[in-house]
Amino acid sequence: MFGNLFEDEEGGVLTEPPGPPGARKCGPKPPPPPRRGTGLCGIRNQGATCYLNSLLQTLLFTPEFRESLFQLGPEELGRLEDKDKPGAKVRVIPIQLQRLFAKLLLVDQEAYSTTELTDSFGWTNNEELQQHDVQELSRILFSAIESSLVGTSGQELIANLYHGTLVNQIICGVCGRISKREEDFQDLTVAVAGYPSLQHVLTDQYVEMERLEGKNQYRCEQCNKLVNARKGARLKKLPPILSFSLLRFSYDYVKWERYKETGKFTFPKELDMAAFCQDADQEKDTMYELFSVVIHKGSAHGGHYHAYIRDVDRLGVWIPPEEQEVAIPTDPSTGKVDYIEVSNPTQLLKAILQQEGEGGTTVDKLSQALMAQTGVSWNKRFKKQYGPITRFLKKYEDIFELNPVVNWVSLKELTSPANEPDTTATNTATSSLSSEDRCKKGETLLAQECSCLAAEGKCNCGVGEETRTPAMTNSTENDAKRPAGPSEVLNCWFDFNDSRVRPIPESEIDTQYQGKESAYMLFYRRKSLARPQEAKGLPTYGMQPWQLAEVIEENSRLQKEREEYDTAVNTISIDVLVSHEYMYQGGALQTLPGCHSNVMRLTLDRRKSVGDLKVSIQEMLGSLWAGPMCLHISKQLPAGIHLYDFVSEDDSRRVQDAGIAEGTQLFVWDGHQVGGLAVPSGERWEPVLISVIHGSGAGCHSNTSRGFPKCSALGEVRVLVSELTNIPVQSLVVTKLADKTGDTGENHPSVLLHNSQDGSSLQVLGFQDGDRLLAETKTSRRKRGGSPEVQTQGQSGVSQVTLSVEEHCSGSNMSANITIDTQETIGTVKTLALSQFELDDFQGDCHLRILNTQGTGPPLYEDQTVESVSLRTDARLRLQPGKAPATHQMVLYVSMLPSVDDVADFEVLTDKKATVGDCLRQTCAQAGIPPEKWHLRRTNWCGEAEDPLNDLDLTLEAASLHHGDLVVLQEGRIPPKGFICVPVYLYPSPEQGMLGGGDSGMLGWITAGVNSLLHSKPDDRGDGASGVLFLGDLEISREATLLDLKTLILTLPHMKDALIPTPGFLRVRTVEGGRPARVLRGGNQTLKYLKINSATQLCVQVLPQEEDLSQSVLVLNLRRRVPNTREYTPEEELLWDTCKGATPSVLKQVIADRFVLPVERVAIAKQFPEKFQWLAIQVPKNSGKPKGKKKGGGGGGKDGGGGGANLKKPPYMLKDGDTLGVKDLQFDPHNKDDFSTSEDDAGKEELRRVEEEKRQKRQQSKNSTKGGRKERRPEVGITIHVDDFR
Repeated sequence: MFGNLFEDEEGGVLTEPPGPPGARKCGPKPPPPPRRGTGLCGIRNQGATCYLNSLLQTLLFTPEFRESLFQLGPEELGRLEDKDKPGAKVRVIPIQLQRLFAKLLLVDQEAYSTTELTDSFGWTNNEELQQHDVQELSRILFSAIESSLVGTSGQELIANLYHGTLVNQIICGVCGRISKREEDFQDLTVAVAGYPSLQHVLTDQYVEMERLEGKNQYRCEQCNKLVNARKGARLKKLPPILSFSLLRFSYDYVKWERYKETGKFTFPKELDMAAFCQDADQEKDTMYELFSVVIHKGSAHGGHYHAYIRDVDRLGVWIPPEEQEVAIPTDPSTGKVDYIEVSNPTQLLKAILQQEGEGGTTVDKLSQALMAQTGVSWNKRFKKQYGPITRFLKKYEDIFELNPVVNWVSLKELTSPANEPDTTATNTATSSLSSEDRCKKGETLLAQECSCLAAEGKCNCGVGEETRTPAMTNSTENDAKRPAGPSEVLNCWFDFNDSRVRPIPESEIDTQYQGKESAYMLFYRRKSLARPQEAKGLPTYGMQPWQLAEVIEENSRLQKEREEYDTAVNTISIDVLVSHEYMYQGGALQTLPGCHSNVMRLTLDRRKSVGDLKVSIQEMLGSLWAGPMCLHISKQLPAGIHLYDFVSEDDSRRVQDAGIAEGTQLFVWDGHQVGGLAVPSGERWEPVLISVIHGSGAGCHSNTSRGFPKCSALGEVRVLVSELTNIPVQSLVVTKLADKTGDTGENHPSVLLHNSQDGSSLQVLGFQDGDRLLAETKTSRRKRGGSPEVQTQGQSGVSQVTLSVEEHCSGSNMSANITIDTQETIGTVKTLALSQFELDDFQGDCHLRILNTQGTGPPLYEDQTVESVSLRTDARLRLQPGKAPATHQMVLYVSMLPSVDDVADFEVLTDKKATVGDCLRQTCAQAGIPPEKWHLRRTNWCGEAEDPLNDLDLTLEAASLHHGDLVVLQEGRIPPKGFICVPVYLYPSPEQGMLGGGDSGMLGWITAGVNSLLHSKPDDRGDGASGVLFLGDLEISREATLLDLKTLILTLPHMKDALIPTPGFLRVRTVEGGRPARVLRGGNQTLKYLKINSATQLCVQVLPQEEDLSQSVLVLNLRRRVPNTREYTPEEELLWDTCKGATPSVLKQVIADRFVLPVERVAIAKQFPEKFQWLAIQVPKNSGKPKGKKKGGGGGGKDGGGGGANLKKPPYMLKDGDTLGVKDLQFDPHNKDDFSTSEDDAGKEELRRVEEEKRQKRQQSKNSTKGGRKERRPEVGITIHVDDFR
């Protein structure tokens, strides 16, 4: 019934919180992280096993269950290595539970997997991806454990701890005899709906008694008759561990959907069960303490389980959440803070602010840094729980200092940087018990245990005296001490949320009383179950030596993995370059001619010191280097090798702190010269590779590439270029060529570098690698047509732009680049382009448009300047045929809705002072359609049609239409304000039937003429063959009356052929589903009152006589069943006055009188043509005994009538236009409710076919959609396979 209760709201399975993109990089697989500050271990979610994780943690922290399970040894359970041997009875499930509990208690791991346990369940078909109910799991798991422990000393483990007994009893009200039936229970199921608390529902279930009276009387065996009695239940025996399952999920049979009870339902921390027991004196130990709350978060269609559990034995470290001092984990490969592992927002914000330093930052930048580091914003990750970030910062004013005036935040006490690298791989020492200490403590405890057992000759752990570590033989009292914090707290509660374990205050339990996240199962522990003092804080209490030995082996393996990982992630390779193989030339280091660069690879630990690095380099170089050594970080650039940062003079500084990482290039030199030349270093002197192009005679050009420091002034570069080209500085003209934008590279514009810019550096001038400089003399520049006065990048630096113009007038599709002043007009740009394309003849018949990624913009006004239309360098323009718009004109884009064949979207050039009506007529004329049946609409920013332009006399400017706007030309004429436009159809006159008078009225000839009209004038919007004729669209005021509407209908062209004396001969009805429906009544009622609007379709029927129906009259259609067939006669009309009652019996009598049949032989049913179904109208058996009119009912009037329910109300909902089937039961007495026809059968089959096609399309769509909502998995029950041990 409840489907996938344990999926999240988006349809996916809840797993671990995602990290930001790139948070987990390629490299050696990291080992599992160690435990955090709580010292407790979580359980990894295998996909959808949150329900299993919550229950397992509850069982682990039930000391009686845990210790009873640990007491079962291999002699009773068998050994895992023997499970595949024939005849071996190995109880795999209890063994795997023991192993899992031992590792959850002692293995130094943040979270452990339940894979081995679920494998022992026999789950082989991805059952871990199926969602289940935690209460169902508890019953099935306990049953599997009981079955697995049959024949062992623990076979009563579940029964002794969890099973109780309740007594169901019935007390006879006459003789007092008590009938009892005992029933075993494992957990008590209690209702949530309608109860405020657990005590109230327990009182209702186990104190109050139900009275069995009236029709619900009880047959007493002693009295031998039906008697009044009382029925109830009492608790006879209470188990040590009492669990409650709250019925949070229900099914709404009215809405046909699942829902979750989210109302408030409280439960106490201490519960006295004495009031609910059968014999309170005998069951004296009735006080219970709450120790576990399993919580469901979500709705009835998806959610997630986690558990609040009290640490009875103080095995974890409980610190108030606001006082936690948890070292923030780091990524060992980079030393940076691993924010993904930080679930506490205080730690996260502190870490970011520590990186900012003492000054702090703005709240906006803090939020941006949070988003950049975690990939998730504050609002998405923390706002629901902690509120807005500013409120959170104000709340923790002891940590953060917030200035609300300038929105600035900083730390009050700046601690050591959160990203300070550590020498360990994980940097997650989380409590007073470090990872190493916990491991040693486990060994020490094992040594103590072995010592005790060895004295008795029972030690079987396999750890010999010669193999014990010092930690196992030299234990101290400090090894067993717990932190002082938890001792001050009476009840230490933790939230076990899959892999995450966090301490919570006891008051947080109160937040789980109600809402989408609320308590689902409650576990109480008998208060008298005192724990031994030695069990406090001792996770190995009750554990056997072989279990401890396995844990120590696991911890040793983890330690080894972490050491290997630590070495792997801290080992880097660097390249070493030696100075005697290089020379300084062209602003960068180049390899000496004839010398091949010998790059030497050095591998070392990045945590070593700079001194160790120098020693390693000296050993690698050997005799190749002598004298003082200076190390610089270098980088290969297009211009050559450049030196950046100097490696620290402090030899004690670590390599990773000196900025040396994987693949870093180190240059070894004396720190002064290379090849006798001083070498500048640092980012300021970074070289830029520039190609210098200059002429060499006969029209040829030579190209020389070299590097120039980006801090070099243009004047210095000019001198160097002069030396390269042998052009005197006084005659040298230097032009910066723009980047090539096409494959051909022709016609590239140039920007002259003026002498006034000689003081600017290459970096300020925007030079980049690959830029080109054209060096030429002033004389040669003038000869080739250059104009320094026009193409100068002058003092303003922004007065010129280079535009790319594409020609689409002649069909040759040429392109050219035009460099022009920004104050020039678009007309000038067009003239220059036409001149360059040699198309001067097109001067008056072309225009320019801006070309962008979305296409072309509107035509540009030629009197606009380049600057006014925001054209910048590299802007693209298109030269197209057609006159440019004048200043008083505008161009509108027009899209047609619906689209018309052979008419694509087009443009309209119109006057700005033109009216909307003028624009409409011009637009329709251009589209070749009549303007009478179309109108214009505005569009929004994404091109969707919005408000219609109703006022045709309004100018385009007043209508807020501008040059380049998109308008929609939509079919249909918009009536004036306050008017509606409705289509009107002519339907055949109603058939009165043989007994209804036919057309015997004085003007029956009128209907005959109208019916002939229907078949003689079919219309494109009507169907003459079926007797429906479209009369036209009527435009009428909503304040007009029904009589006005009828009068206007008589003026329509088709109606002029029918000689209808007065409007009273017309019946006007709405059309629904192509059939006449509601009859409009009341000639003086307005159309607004009758709820007629432009979306309404109307039909008119011509009557043989005048009609004025009252509100109580229903216009129905009758179809009589042809005897012994499944066919019906044609429809005939029935006017049923319901003033005497709208009940089945009254309607049945009216129809019987109509067809002259005995009423008992008449059966009637309402037809639902869209579903091809019939609903039989039943007459209640007591309809013959009317009791008068009831409040809210629809029974008979003052004259009686009776007959049951009101047919105008559900489920029948009779109204105008409904069709009723009438059957004579004399011919079909056995199938009085079957009114279906062969057409109905075919229609239902067609509906099923269509629905199946839709279902298949939806299935195909789901299968083909990637990254969308996951398909809900089918509901399956939990199964745990257990071998037979009986």
